[in-house]
Amino acid sequence: MLTQNLKQRLTFGLLGSAALILLIFLAENPFFRPLFVLALSGVVGVAAWEYFQMAKTKGLHPLQSLGIFYSVLYVWAVFLRTQFQSAHLLPEIIFGIAFLSFFVSQFYKTDSPFLSIPVTLFGVIYLAVPLSCALLITYFPFEPLEDGRVWLLYGLLVTKSTDTGAYFVGKIKGRRRLAPSISPKKTWEGAYGGIITAVSVSLLFYFCMLLFLSPSPISLTFWESLGLGLAIPVVAQLGDLAESLLKRDAGFKDSNQLPGLGGMLDIVDSLVFTLPLLYIFLKMR
Repeated sequence: MLTQNLKQRLTFGLLGSAALILLIFLAENPFFRPLFVLALSGVVGVAAWEYFQMAKTKGLHPLQSLGIFYSVLYVWAVFLRTQFQSAHLLPEIIFGIAFLSFFVSQFYKTDSPFLSIPVTLFGVIYLAVPLSCALLITYFPFEPLEDGRVWLLYGLLVTKSTDTGAYFVGKIKGRRRLAPSISPKKTWEGAYGGIITAVSVSLLFYFCMLLFLSPSPISLTFWESLGLGLAIPVVAQLGDLAESLLKRDAGFKDSNQLPGLGGMLDIVDSLVFTLPLLYIFLKMR
């Protein structure tokens, strides 16, 4: 028998996945590109709001409105950078303006600036910067035969298969605590299950591209799929633990409450680490 929480997790997970795949598929269409960026900036904005709520619970005083505003603005700046050569430095400019704005805001309302400014700046760095890598991957300047949308889909599948494998294996076989002081429910067995699931999904993705699509929309080799299949789940679970560390310190169980899924931070925590990893891999190639 499926528990109510698991039913909600599966239902909303499948619906969300379908919507996400549709958005990624439409991301190359000039008409739908703003919708894709709007969705991503919405995710970043909600995740930033949850982060600042946790900071307030900790007794800190983040510059919440400014933090959310510049997090969303940074996402759009990265998008414009991918579309126009003249906007190549725009994300750095926005980040610099945000940095100055955080200081200027404290000139008129001093509220523990020694803590408020760093915790707000960290929110932008922790969420907006890495999650914007989804745009850098989607609109990566590939050779004509490669498709950034497929690379993004690959990264999301391997990352989320890690979460799924770790969850189910941990539920069934979990015995030894992975990090009991941070997240008592996470186990070494679940971590191994997440890695095995991710490697399997990565290799399956490679063979599907090889067997059913000619030419393949991405130049992913067997050894690359194996290497990424091992690296992505490791950093994905580090991202999960990093968010658990913040929640534990703030005394939060869930950063928000989406049916069966927890909060937005709970959904994107692993992507905060895996999207930059995939982007760096593509740049190194």
